[in-house]
Amino acid sequence: MKALQIMAPGRAEVIQLPVPQPAPGEVLVRVSLVNTCPQWDLHLDAGEPMFVGHQIPYPYTPGQPGHEMTGTVAAVGEGVEEFRVGQRVAAWRDAGHDRQGCYAEYVCHNTDHLLPVPDSVDDRGIASLELAMCVAVSVLPLKKLDAIAGKRAAVNGLGPAGLIAGQMLRAEGATSVIGFEPNARRRDLAVGLAVDEAFDPRDPATAERVPPRAGGAAVDVAIDCVGYPDATRYLMDHTGRHVALFAVQRHDYTYALGHAGLTVIGYEGHYKAAAEYALGLIAAGKINLRPLISVELPLEQYAEGLALLRRQEAIKIGFRP
Repeated sequence: MKALQIMAPGRAEVIQLPVPQPAPGEVLVRVSLVNTCPQWDLHLDAGEPMFVGHQIPYPYTPGQPGHEMTGTVAAVGEGVEEFRVGQRVAAWRDAGHDRQGCYAEYVCHNTDHLLPVPDSVDDRGIASLELAMCVAVSVLPLKKLDAIAGKRAAVNGLGPAGLIAGQMLRAEGATSVIGFEPNARRRDLAVGLAVDEAFDPRDPATAERVPPRAGGAAVDVAIDCVGYPDATRYLMDHTGRHVALFAVQRHDYTYALGHAGLTVIGYEGHYKAAAEYALGLIAAGKINLRPLISVELPLEQYAEGLALLRRQEAIKIGFRP
Protein backbone atom coordinates (compact mmCIF):
# COMPACT_ATOMS: atom_id res chain seq x y z
CA MET A 1 0.00 0.00 0.00
CA LYS A 2 0.98 3.64 -0.37
CA ALA A 3 1.95 5.68 2.68
CA LEU A 4 3.54 9.07 3.19
CA GLN A 5 6.72 9.33 5.23
CA ILE A 6 8.45 12.55 6.28
CA MET A 7 12.13 11.74 5.80
CA ALA A 8 13.60 15.04 6.96
CA PRO A 9 12.47 18.65 7.38
CA GLY A 10 11.12 19.77 4.02
CA ARG A 11 11.24 16.29 2.48
CA ALA A 12 8.38 13.78 2.36
CA GLU A 13 8.12 10.67 0.18
CA VAL A 14 5.37 8.25 -0.77
CA ILE A 15 6.62 4.77 0.12
CA GLN A 16 5.29 1.23 -0.14
CA LEU A 17 4.35 -0.73 3.00
CA PRO A 18 2.59 -4.04 3.61
CA VAL A 19 -1.10 -3.68 4.42
CA PRO A 20 -1.25 -3.95 8.24
CA GLN A 21 -3.28 -6.63 9.97
CA PRO A 22 -5.62 -5.66 12.82
CA ALA A 23 -4.68 -6.92 16.26
CA PRO A 24 -7.34 -8.01 18.78
CA GLY A 25 -9.57 -5.03 19.53
CA GLU A 26 -8.57 -3.22 16.32
CA VAL A 27 -10.08 -2.67 12.90
CA LEU A 28 -8.35 -2.16 9.57
CA VAL A 29 -9.69 0.94 7.83
CA ARG A 30 -9.44 1.70 4.12
CA VAL A 31 -8.81 5.45 4.25
CA SER A 32 -11.23 7.47 2.13
CA LEU A 33 -10.11 10.97 3.11
CA VAL A 34 -7.47 12.29 5.51
CA ASN A 35 -7.03 15.99 6.25
CA THR A 36 -4.01 18.01 7.26
CA CYS A 37 -3.69 19.28 10.79
CA PRO A 38 -1.79 22.44 9.80
CA GLN A 39 -0.06 22.86 13.15
CA TRP A 40 1.36 19.33 13.13
CA ASP A 41 2.18 19.22 9.43
CA LEU A 42 3.92 22.58 9.27
CA HIS A 43 5.89 22.02 12.47
CA LEU A 44 7.17 18.63 11.30
CA ASP A 45 7.98 20.00 7.86
CA ALA A 46 9.99 22.81 9.46
CA GLY A 47 11.75 20.51 11.93
CA GLU A 48 10.17 22.33 14.88
CA PRO A 49 8.60 20.36 17.76
CA MET A 50 4.89 20.96 18.22
CA PHE A 51 5.24 21.07 22.00
CA VAL A 52 7.92 22.59 24.19
CA GLY A 53 10.55 20.02 25.17
CA HIS A 54 9.67 17.48 22.46
CA GLN A 55 12.12 16.13 19.91
CA ILE A 56 11.37 14.93 16.38
CA PRO A 57 13.02 11.71 15.14
CA TYR A 58 13.54 11.56 11.37
CA PRO A 59 12.63 9.67 9.27
CA TYR A 60 9.27 10.15 10.99
CA THR A 61 6.77 7.34 11.56
CA PRO A 62 5.12 6.37 8.24
CA GLY A 63 1.65 7.81 7.78
CA GLN A 64 2.18 10.46 10.44
CA PRO A 65 1.07 13.08 11.31
CA GLY A 66 -2.14 12.13 9.50
CA HIS A 67 -4.92 11.59 12.02
CA GLU A 68 -8.07 13.43 10.86
CA MET A 69 -9.44 10.49 8.92
CA THR A 70 -12.57 8.81 7.66
CA GLY A 71 -12.84 5.53 5.81
CA THR A 72 -14.45 2.11 5.57
CA VAL A 73 -13.78 -0.93 7.74
CA ALA A 74 -11.84 -3.45 5.64
CA ALA A 75 -11.20 -6.10 8.32
CA VAL A 76 -11.77 -6.60 12.04
CA GLY A 77 -9.48 -8.07 14.65
CA GLU A 78 -10.29 -10.76 17.17
CA GLY A 79 -13.05 -9.84 19.60
CA VAL A 80 -14.33 -6.83 17.67
CA GLU A 81 -18.12 -6.62 17.74
CA GLU A 82 -18.70 -2.85 17.56
CA PHE A 83 -17.90 -2.54 13.85
CA ARG A 84 -18.42 -4.63 10.72
CA VAL A 85 -16.65 -4.85 7.38
CA GLY A 86 -17.97 -2.21 4.99
CA GLN A 87 -19.07 0.19 7.75
CA ARG A 88 -18.04 3.85 7.48
CA VAL A 89 -16.07 5.19 10.44
CA ALA A 90 -14.14 8.29 11.47
CA ALA A 91 -11.25 8.64 13.89
CA TRP A 92 -11.88 10.86 16.88
CA ARG A 93 -8.51 10.31 18.51
CA ASP A 94 -4.90 10.19 17.36
CA ALA A 95 -3.44 6.79 18.21
CA GLY A 96 -0.03 8.32 18.93
CA HIS A 97 2.90 9.20 16.73
CA ASP A 98 4.84 6.02 17.52
CA ARG A 99 2.55 3.94 15.28
CA GLN A 100 1.56 4.22 11.64
CA GLY A 101 -0.62 7.23 10.88
CA CYS A 102 -3.46 7.87 8.46
CA TYR A 103 -1.53 9.32 5.52
CA ALA A 104 -1.82 5.87 3.96
CA GLU A 105 -4.23 3.67 2.02
CA TYR A 106 -4.90 1.54 5.11
CA VAL A 107 -4.51 2.06 8.84
CA CYS A 108 -5.29 0.02 11.95
CA HIS A 109 -7.19 1.73 14.73
CA ASN A 110 -8.30 0.67 18.20
CA THR A 111 -12.10 0.44 18.22
CA ASP A 112 -12.22 2.93 21.11
CA HIS A 113 -10.72 5.58 18.78
CA LEU A 114 -13.44 5.31 16.12
CA LEU A 115 -17.07 6.36 15.79
CA PRO A 116 -19.60 5.24 13.17
CA VAL A 117 -20.44 7.80 10.48
CA PRO A 118 -24.13 8.59 9.85
CA ASP A 119 -25.30 7.95 6.29
CA SER A 120 -26.35 11.60 6.01
CA VAL A 121 -22.75 12.85 6.39
CA ASP A 122 -20.24 12.57 3.54
CA ASP A 123 -16.47 12.17 3.81
CA ARG A 124 -15.74 15.91 3.67
CA GLY A 125 -18.30 16.52 6.38
CA ILE A 126 -16.75 14.08 8.87
CA ALA A 127 -13.01 13.71 8.17
CA SER A 128 -12.09 16.43 10.70
CA LEU A 129 -14.13 14.88 13.51
CA GLU A 130 -10.96 14.68 15.61
CA LEU A 131 -10.47 18.45 15.42
CA ALA A 132 -14.15 19.02 16.23
CA MET A 133 -13.65 16.83 19.32
CA CYS A 134 -10.64 18.93 20.32
CA VAL A 135 -12.64 22.16 20.03
CA ALA A 136 -15.53 20.61 21.95
CA VAL A 137 -13.17 20.09 24.89
CA SER A 138 -12.99 23.89 25.14
CA VAL A 139 -16.69 24.48 24.51
CA LEU A 140 -18.16 21.96 26.97
CA PRO A 141 -16.72 23.59 30.15
CA LEU A 142 -18.18 26.92 28.99
CA LYS A 143 -21.52 25.23 28.43
CA LYS A 144 -21.37 23.71 31.91
CA LEU A 145 -20.77 27.19 33.36
CA ASP A 146 -23.81 28.51 31.42
CA ALA A 147 -21.39 30.93 29.80
CA ILE A 148 -22.61 30.66 26.18
CA ALA A 149 -26.40 30.66 25.81
CA GLY A 150 -27.69 34.21 25.59
CA LYS A 151 -24.17 35.65 25.70
CA ARG A 152 -22.04 37.61 23.22
CA ALA A 153 -19.16 35.43 22.05
CA ALA A 154 -15.89 35.78 20.17
CA VAL A 155 -13.30 33.55 18.52
CA ASN A 156 -9.66 34.52 18.19
CA GLY A 157 -8.18 33.08 14.98
CA LEU A 158 -10.38 31.93 12.10
CA GLY A 159 -8.36 28.97 10.92
CA PRO A 160 -9.75 25.40 11.10
CA ALA A 161 -10.33 25.36 14.87
CA GLY A 162 -11.79 28.87 14.94
CA LEU A 163 -14.28 28.03 12.20
CA ILE A 164 -15.49 25.08 14.27
CA ALA A 165 -15.49 27.03 17.53
CA GLY A 166 -17.68 29.76 16.06
CA GLN A 167 -20.20 27.19 14.83
CA MET A 168 -20.28 25.46 18.22
CA LEU A 169 -20.85 28.75 20.04
CA ARG A 170 -23.75 29.46 17.71
CA ALA A 171 -25.14 25.96 18.23
CA GLU A 172 -25.06 26.53 22.00
CA GLY A 173 -27.15 29.69 21.73
CA ALA A 174 -24.72 32.61 21.71
CA THR A 175 -26.65 35.74 20.76
CA SER A 176 -23.78 36.88 18.53
CA VAL A 177 -20.36 35.58 17.54
CA ILE A 178 -17.56 37.78 16.26
CA GLY A 179 -14.12 36.74 15.07
CA PHE A 180 -10.64 38.25 15.16
CA GLU A 181 -8.36 37.38 12.24
CA PRO A 182 -5.69 39.35 10.31
CA ASN A 183 -6.14 37.32 7.10
CA ALA A 184 -8.86 38.90 4.93
CA ARG A 185 -9.59 35.68 3.03
CA ARG A 186 -10.22 33.82 6.26
CA ARG A 187 -12.44 36.61 7.57
CA ASP A 188 -14.55 36.39 4.41
CA LEU A 189 -14.92 32.61 4.72
CA ALA A 190 -15.85 32.81 8.39
CA VAL A 191 -18.65 35.37 8.08
CA GLY A 192 -21.87 33.45 7.70
CA LEU A 193 -20.29 30.05 8.28
CA ALA A 194 -19.03 30.61 11.82
CA VAL A 195 -19.31 34.26 12.87
CA ASP A 196 -21.59 37.23 12.35
CA GLU A 197 -18.75 39.71 11.91
CA ALA A 198 -14.99 39.37 11.58
CA PHE A 199 -12.43 42.01 12.50
CA ASP A 200 -8.75 42.59 11.86
CA PRO A 201 -7.39 43.24 15.38
CA ARG A 202 -4.59 45.36 13.87
CA ASP A 203 -7.02 47.77 12.20
CA PRO A 204 -7.51 50.98 14.26
CA ALA A 205 -11.18 50.95 13.23
CA THR A 206 -11.66 47.70 15.16
CA ALA A 207 -11.10 49.53 18.45
CA GLU A 208 -14.18 51.65 17.75
CA ARG A 209 -16.36 48.57 17.20
CA VAL A 210 -14.85 46.28 19.83
CA PRO A 211 -14.18 48.10 23.11
CA PRO A 212 -11.81 46.61 25.72
CA ARG A 213 -12.88 45.50 29.17
CA ALA A 214 -12.33 48.99 30.54
CA GLY A 215 -14.82 50.30 28.00
CA GLY A 216 -17.51 47.75 28.75
CA ALA A 217 -16.21 44.73 26.76
CA ALA A 218 -17.93 43.86 23.50
CA VAL A 219 -18.14 40.14 24.33
CA ASP A 220 -18.88 38.01 27.37
CA VAL A 221 -17.13 34.78 26.40
CA ALA A 222 -14.34 33.90 23.98
CA ILE A 223 -12.21 31.02 22.73
CA ASP A 224 -8.57 31.56 21.80
CA CYS A 225 -7.51 29.55 18.74
CA VAL A 226 -4.20 31.37 18.18
CA GLY A 227 -1.91 30.80 21.16
CA TYR A 228 0.55 33.64 20.51
CA PRO A 229 1.14 36.00 23.46
CA ASP A 230 -0.08 39.24 21.87
CA ALA A 231 -3.18 37.58 20.43
CA THR A 232 -4.12 35.87 23.69
CA ARG A 233 -3.59 39.04 25.71
CA TYR A 234 -5.75 40.91 23.22
CA LEU A 235 -8.58 38.45 23.82
CA MET A 236 -8.19 38.65 27.60
CA ASP A 237 -8.26 42.45 27.37
CA HIS A 238 -11.50 42.47 25.34
CA THR A 239 -13.60 39.74 27.01
CA GLY A 240 -15.85 40.32 30.00
CA ARG A 241 -16.34 36.97 31.77
CA HIS A 242 -14.78 33.78 30.33
CA VAL A 243 -11.83 32.99 28.05
CA ALA A 244 -11.10 29.38 27.05
CA LEU A 245 -7.55 28.67 25.86
CA PHE A 246 -7.83 26.14 23.04
CA ALA A 247 -4.63 26.82 21.11
CA VAL A 248 -1.35 25.16 22.06
CA GLN A 249 0.21 27.47 24.64
CA ARG A 250 3.97 28.01 24.58
CA HIS A 251 4.21 31.11 26.78
CA ASP A 252 3.19 32.40 30.19
CA TYR A 253 0.55 35.10 30.50
CA THR A 254 0.00 37.79 33.09
CA TYR A 255 -3.40 37.98 34.74
CA ALA A 256 -3.39 41.74 35.27
CA LEU A 257 -5.42 43.96 37.60
CA GLY A 258 -7.55 44.91 34.62
CA HIS A 259 -8.62 41.27 34.25
CA ALA A 260 -10.49 41.17 37.58
CA GLY A 261 -13.62 39.05 37.19
CA LEU A 262 -12.30 37.24 34.12
CA THR A 263 -12.16 33.45 34.30
CA VAL A 264 -9.48 31.81 32.16
CA ILE A 265 -10.08 28.14 31.37
CA GLY A 266 -7.26 25.81 30.35
CA TYR A 267 -7.43 22.69 28.20
CA GLU A 268 -8.62 19.45 29.80
CA GLY A 269 -7.49 16.88 27.25
CA HIS A 270 -9.23 14.57 24.80
CA TYR A 271 -12.16 12.35 25.77
CA LYS A 272 -14.80 10.35 23.92
CA ALA A 273 -17.84 12.23 25.22
CA ALA A 274 -16.50 15.37 23.52
CA ALA A 275 -16.25 13.43 20.24
CA GLU A 276 -19.80 12.13 20.61
CA TYR A 277 -21.00 15.67 21.32
CA ALA A 278 -19.25 16.96 18.19
CA LEU A 279 -20.60 14.10 16.08
CA GLY A 280 -24.12 14.89 17.30
CA LEU A 281 -23.80 18.50 16.15
CA ILE A 282 -22.41 17.38 12.78
CA ALA A 283 -25.22 14.86 12.26
CA ALA A 284 -27.81 17.49 13.19
CA GLY A 285 -26.42 19.90 10.61
CA LYS A 286 -25.33 22.44 13.22
CA ILE A 287 -21.65 22.17 12.26
CA ASN A 288 -20.45 22.10 8.67
CA LEU A 289 -16.88 20.82 8.30
CA ARG A 290 -16.90 20.67 4.49
CA PRO A 291 -15.71 24.27 3.87
CA LEU A 292 -12.59 23.61 5.96
CA ILE A 293 -11.16 21.53 3.10
CA SER A 294 -9.88 24.06 0.60
CA VAL A 295 -8.59 21.52 -1.91
CA GLU A 296 -8.17 17.75 -2.33
CA LEU A 297 -4.87 16.32 -3.56
CA PRO A 298 -3.17 12.93 -3.93
CA LEU A 299 -0.51 12.02 -1.37
CA GLU A 300 2.11 12.56 -4.05
CA GLN A 301 1.33 16.30 -3.90
CA TYR A 302 1.85 16.61 -0.14
CA ALA A 303 4.55 19.27 -0.58
CA GLU A 304 2.27 21.38 -2.77
CA GLY A 305 -0.46 21.14 -0.15
CA LEU A 306 1.87 22.29 2.62
CA ALA A 307 2.95 25.23 0.48
CA LEU A 308 -0.68 26.35 0.30
CA LEU A 309 -1.00 26.07 4.08
CA ARG A 310 2.23 27.94 4.65
CA ARG A 311 1.01 30.84 2.52
CA GLN A 312 -2.38 30.71 4.26
CA GLU A 313 -4.04 30.11 0.91
CA ALA A 314 -5.86 27.06 2.27
CA ILE A 315 -7.57 26.13 5.54
CA LYS A 316 -7.01 22.38 5.23
CA ILE A 317 -5.83 20.03 2.51
CA GLY A 318 -7.69 16.76 2.02
CA PHE A 319 -5.79 13.74 0.70
CA ARG A 320 -7.39 10.68 -0.89
CA PRO A 321 -4.73 7.94 -0.70
